[in-house]
Amino acid sequence: MTHARFQNFEALKPNSAERQFWDALRRAFENDECIAFFKYPIFHRNGDAQKIPDVIFLHRRLGLWVFECKGCRINNIASIEGAIWSMANWHREQEMPTQQAEDGMFAIRARFEERRETRGLLSFHYRVALPGISQAEWQERGWHDHPCTRGVVLIKDDLRPAAMRAHLEAAMAARPQTPLDDQQWAVLCANLSGTLPRPLPRSIPTGTPAQSPVRVINEIEGRIKALDETQLNIAFRIPEGPQRIRGLAGTGKTVLFCKRIAKIHAIHPEWSVAFVFFTRSLYDQVLSLIRTYYADIVRDPDAEPDWSKVQILHAWGGRDRQGFYRNLALRSGQRALSVNDVESDLGRRASPAEAFEYVCDRLEESAPSIPVLFDAIAIDEGQDLPPSFYRLALASLAEPSRLYWAYDEAQGLGTLVVPRPQAIFGSHSDGSPVVDLGGNLLPDGSRTGPNYPSGARKAESMARCYRTPRMLLMAAHAVNMGLLREEGALQGPSNQTDWERIGYQIEAGDFSAASVSAGREVTISRPDTSSPHPIDASDFALRAALGCPLSINTFESDADELDWIATQIANDLKQGLDPWDLMVTGPTGPRESDYFRDLQHRLHALDVSSVIAGVDTSKDVFRRDGAVTISTIFRAKGNEAAKVYACRFQCATRPLAFRDEIEIHKRNEAFVALTRARVWCVVTGIEVLSPIFDELRAVVEQSPTLTFPAFNRSTLRRVNDEEIEESGTAGSQRGGPHP
Repeated sequence: MTHARFQNFEALKPNSAERQFWDALRRAFENDECIAFFKYPIFHRNGDAQKIPDVIFLHRRLGLWVFECKGCRINNIASIEGAIWSMANWHREQEMPTQQAEDGMFAIRARFEERRETRGLLSFHYRVALPGISQAEWQERGWHDHPCTRGVVLIKDDLRPAAMRAHLEAAMAARPQTPLDDQQWAVLCANLSGTLPRPLPRSIPTGTPAQSPVRVINEIEGRIKALDETQLNIAFRIPEGPQRIRGLAGTGKTVLFCKRIAKIHAIHPEWSVAFVFFTRSLYDQVLSLIRTYYADIVRDPDAEPDWSKVQILHAWGGRDRQGFYRNLALRSGQRALSVNDVESDLGRRASPAEAFEYVCDRLEESAPSIPVLFDAIAIDEGQDLPPSFYRLALASLAEPSRLYWAYDEAQGLGTLVVPRPQAIFGSHSDGSPVVDLGGNLLPDGSRTGPNYPSGARKAESMARCYRTPRMLLMAAHAVNMGLLREEGALQGPSNQTDWERIGYQIEAGDFSAASVSAGREVTISRPDTSSPHPIDASDFALRAALGCPLSINTFESDADELDWIATQIANDLKQGLDPWDLMVTGPTGPRESDYFRDLQHRLHALDVSSVIAGVDTSKDVFRRDGAVTISTIFRAKGNEAAKVYACRFQCATRPLAFRDEIEIHKRNEAFVALTRARVWCVVTGIEVLSPIFDELRAVVEQSPTLTFPAFNRSTLRRVNDEEIEESGTAGSQRGGPHP
């Protein structure tokens, strides 16, 4: 059931006609099944956003309404002749509000009628709202009975809740709304508010068992995932300055930034915009999403963005692919450094994150100036990028510096630095931060709120995880933070508010110093509102076929583990799973390339085709039709599969000396592996080499809650509290030597 949702894409000015009408509409229908949008852009097929009604209102029983609001007083209207209102002492000589409202109605109706699944389901209506004019004033002029205004104008008296409901209900007599079932209503809401992507329905062969895993996947993929309020804000707003998105794995950060870039390009085709990411295998996915969303926005399935204005850039780039760093270095008159240059300078091997930080640092130091190249930049996977990269990106932007970045600190595979504004961008000479997400400092010393004038928030936090089932996400956090680690937690939020920000409830205990010193425990859970995955719903019908989302299987040797994984994958395919449903990845360990080749040989012996991403494919390609994907954790990040084999999990607690790693790095890799799974994650490894398997078993046993020893900031290796992030008073790593 969809309850009332009121979404404004632009700021509502206090005491304005739009604000008065918006508040009246909310009061009248706040308990109904409805959605309202303020300043919702409707594009024509040529891509022009000429129709932006003040308010679009979709109601399950009352149909779809378009409202235009005017703040004029009765003396501002000199005369009404047909659709033309002659105005006096007004900012325009003429207004055509009824025509505006009607045009908006026809435009939005075209959007619904051109799609087969929504065609014929809605009744459509339009009205003009005049909150500054009373019933007596309107009737005195005789306009209540004017042929072009009769019945389609709401004045101040009509905006009382009972009167507004009565007016809309009465309209149903002339143009009744067909009753909508739950599926039809969900489709209509999704058409208006947008959705997360879902695959095309797969065909299930006749005779497929009722409890087949294929049926589980089909049921999950068939669910419509309408955007929630936070996602709508991110996808449809264009903040007029820097914005940070902090979100869990599976909350849709990549998709939402693709939607935003597509909308920016549709509204401002003259702008130069860039979408930047760190994992090269994301290139085709991002390209496809932006192309799809742009075509959807301009309502032309064959529309193609102007790729000279929309650039999709790997953060580094190479000779075979454009990249943000490489392009910026060349445009700055500097030589673009390669990995070989870095390792030659350092005299040793470097991780991808370390090497990229080195080249960005050198460019920032050596470039005499940074050219302005873009009007907006969206950075995905921000947790993998060094501080100097952010400063370079900011310098390459035209005012007002529309730099948007998204990150999940748990997925940082190389650097443990997370993009905290003041620590990265620094301060002006007067001490004010260069990038301030907490509000603006005013001349009198006071501060504005954390929103831009348009209403867009300067920082968003996303806690609703749509991709990863509850048990897998809780297991991933437990491993990532070391919550069940014998020596104590390594990182994580240390107060109730910050746990709630990432979607958890504190069921028992606290993080006080007294609790820590007394060795007390904390119990957490994830409510349904934070974990809306279909398999976590109480009414999920295929629970027997689903089984447990997380399974742990341990072995005495690599050979035993490899034999078992190959056999299981062959069985998965025999049960009807597609090779695209499967992925093998895991924390990085010694002889990784040899291990993957050994697995590939075993799969080949069982007539199973496979590819090692970036080895058997180009660096930009992650999958190949008809083949199971085997991938390093660095290439797997940003990708997903219905069933993931997280192999060699003992490496989750075993840092690699030649990479200068610590245990947090490895546990972050484990987090990424677990959260690649949309349904099932099969963890494998050698039991005697790591306690990580006992930690995972404890998560399964405790599900759906998780209990662990209390901790606080002083006991952690790395603090994840939002308040520290905002203040810029602490770095991203805390504490002494790694415990």
